[in-house]
Amino acid sequence: MAQQAAEDAEIAAYQAKASGAGPVIAVSSSNAFDRTKGDDPNWRIKTVDGQATLADIKKRRRTELEEQQEEGVSRKFKITNFTSEESAVSGEKTIHSHYCSICGEHCIASDVKIQKLPKRSTDKSHALEEAMYFHKKYATFGERILLKRPNGVEKQYRFYCRQCRQPLGYRPSPESETSKFSYFYQDALVDSQGAAIALR
Repeated sequence: MAQQAAEDAEIAAYQAKASGAGPVIAVSSSNAFDRTKGDDPNWRIKTVDGQATLADIKKRRRTELEEQQEEGVSRKFKITNFTSEESAVSGEKTIHSHYCSICGEHCIASDVKIQKLPKRSTDKSHALEEAMYFHKKYATFGERILLKRPNGVEKQYRFYCRQCRQPLGYRPSPESETSKFSYFYQDALVDSQGAAIALR
């Protein structure tokens, strides 16, 4: 066995001399797996170009695993399937369209049905609280009207259908100013164009 080891060392020295490499350091089999390149500065290994050692393969694999772990942590996110009913957008209210009861012209868009709003005791007009409900008037604003009431004089800034000029309602303030309520005359608006008198 000792003779075989001596022959192997001699062959290795001859190969190293033939290839122009430096002297080969013989390492005993008992600690061959306990030493690394970093432990022994005289460690040298001869490999064919492009061929990797087992240590290189293990190191490369370890690096890849570490990178995958880092990517997994940094790219971690939760995917939740949801429908439009479950999304935040679903919090938006439905917009209702209201039409002139005579000609069918689109007059009011709001997030509440005008016909379901409370009525004034004086003229049975539907009262829409502007701070509470969204609404948009597609109407023509006209003159200021003064009405005598039991407790004084009421100012009304009326608005009309753009097509047939039917009175649709009024506000206590001009169009350019804020107002607590907008009032819509009873039977002045319908929910669908087909319900208008001109389109029946």
